[in-house]
Amino acid sequence: MLYFKMSTDILQHRRVCNGSVRSVTYFCGGSLKEKRMYHAVYPVFGKEKELPFYLSGIGRTSPEFHIRRDRGLTSHQFLLTVKGSGILIVKDRRYILNSDSLLYLPPALPHEYFPESSEWETCWMVFRGDMLTDIMQNMGFMHEMIAADADLTAFRKLHRRLYCLAEDDLHNSRKCSLLIYQAILLASDLFDEKKVGSNTGNMLVDRAVAYINEHCSSDISLNDLSALSGVSPQYFGRIFRKRMNMRPMEYISRIKIAKAKSMLLNECISISEIAQQLGFASLTYFGIVFKKYEGISPSDFRKQNGTII
Repeated sequence: MLYFKMSTDILQHRRVCNGSVRSVTYFCGGSLKEKRMYHAVYPVFGKEKELPFYLSGIGRTSPEFHIRRDRGLTSHQFLLTVKGSGILIVKDRRYILNSDSLLYLPPALPHEYFPESSEWETCWMVFRGDMLTDIMQNMGFMHEMIAADADLTAFRKLHRRLYCLAEDDLHNSRKCSLLIYQAILLASDLFDEKKVGSNTGNMLVDRAVAYINEHCSSDISLNDLSALSGVSPQYFGRIFRKRMNMRPMEYISRIKIAKAKSMLLNECISISEIAQQLGFASLTYFGIVFKKYEGISPSDFRKQNGTII
């Protein structure tokens, strides 16, 4: 066991096991009323640094500390308020972190947070990766983000599972990496849901549908549609499917095939020209997609339905 002084009135109890350092409990001031619970795991980095995502720390604090980081963190951080409330200050921006709120902080962002109530209890995780910043920014994580009054049931379960795995990080680093990615996806959806209400979500889908109908001859991707809507691809796919009862790429294919059926009635246009004009990669792929939705090949459809010429 290793004991060391954190400040004039805080003592931390730590032990090293299986390559990870575990902080168990903080005691403040000696009074039971002032007792501070701090459970955390800080893995020692080895081969984990070769993974796209790796955990640099995870824990639970009750009550949370007064933290000031003038240069920010080296890691990305998620902080979930379990109960009570805290104050976050980023530059001249001030936020209240109430129960059932999720906070994201990017690396190198100066910030300060401290309890607003005496029972501010938090769960948190910090994580890194060589290419993680680019990935996070592409998913919209570019500054501090807060999802207030969110349904954090799934995120809490994931945090508990990740904490248990991290206690034996010598054998579970790959599993932890997968769970960090799941946490990022969950957080992305939670932040998108707070930015987009149901009515606004319907408007985004309607605008995407209009865009698809107008540009059906183009090669449209899910990333194109999500960028047009200003939300993550995962969240856009979910609200599109909820409103249209099909995935975005299926809708695009159906629109192209509907257009193809109309064009096949004009015998002056060859089937290969139709495939090219509708943005299919090859005549063979056009035939596969057409048969998937119509049950027959484009040439058989033309024979059965004649032409308008």
